[in-house]
Amino acid sequence: MSLTDSRLTLALPPEARGGADLRFIRSAPRHLVDRSAVTEVLITDWRRLGADAFRLGAQWPHGHHFYTPVAGVWYDPLLAAESLRQASVLIGQTYYGARAEHHFRITELEFEIIPGATLLGDRPAEMRLEVAATDVRRRQDALTALTLEADLLRGDDFAGAGRLTLHASTLADPTAMEGGAYPPLSDPVPPEIVGRLDERDVVLGIPHTAAARRGLAWDLRIEPGHPVLFDHPTDEIPGMVLVEAARQAVQAACAPYRVLPVELRSAFHTPLTLTAPCHIFATRLPAQDASEDAAVRVTAWQSGRLAFDSLVVASLCD
Repeated sequence: MSLTDSRLTLALPPEARGGADLRFIRSAPRHLVDRSAVTEVLITDWRRLGADAFRLGAQWPHGHHFYTPVAGVWYDPLLAAESLRQASVLIGQTYYGARAEHHFRITELEFEIIPGATLLGDRPAEMRLEVAATDVRRRQDALTALTLEADLLRGDDFAGAGRLTLHASTLADPTAMEGGAYPPLSDPVPPEIVGRLDERDVVLGIPHTAAARRGLAWDLRIEPGHPVLFDHPTDEIPGMVLVEAARQAVQAACAPYRVLPVELRSAFHTPLTLTAPCHIFATRLPAQDASEDAAVRVTAWQSGRLAFDSLVVASLCD
């Protein structure tokens, strides 16, 4: 069933609908969303509506320096993914006993967006997340996992839906990223091929073997100093790095067309260490006719194991 077939807002009582009670005037405390930089915080406000029901506000900036507009027309759909991630960490800490010093890891992520409701406007977009928490797990009163299902609204317009499962655990290495032995950084794919302007934002590297260069295969480029993808120390590759790799792989697979991801369904099977090479592969799935959106399967492999698997559906913009 499509995510957008299930409207969480319809299950709310009339007095709980609407978003007039949310404020968009300041960012949430950065530690509540697992961010180091205040400028990377999207969540602005939150409310508890019931035992496991919540409403959150998120502001999407016009010109985010990493999640840039697509084709100068739409907000980057990955802002929906990052809003879900931040919402899950905030709800986990505020209401379910997660701790700020814990390590948070995404194990499942799905979202769909409605292109007409995510067009750029005259002002930053004020988004409302109507959220239900399910499958909440604890150990000794501390959260170990939860799943969020959310409707995304912009004013009165339904803009999409998402689902995210988050795991929380103690950080294995508090000195992570301090002098780590990282794999050699491969040369980046030309930025224009993966929809980027700056090669420092390219996460796909040109593979070293001629055979790999003939197909849709790349090395994952790990730059622990990146201000957005590696916002703070970690001992594994963050989930949003893999989501960005999937988006860039889809863009490369559909070149020369510019693509707008409208649906993404990802599973994070095993944690990926920073110290071993990781390889990204893409397969464009056959379409019934030329008017259909493109569907691409993207996988990440490390040490011979499938670690990440994503199906991305994207509209061709030009």
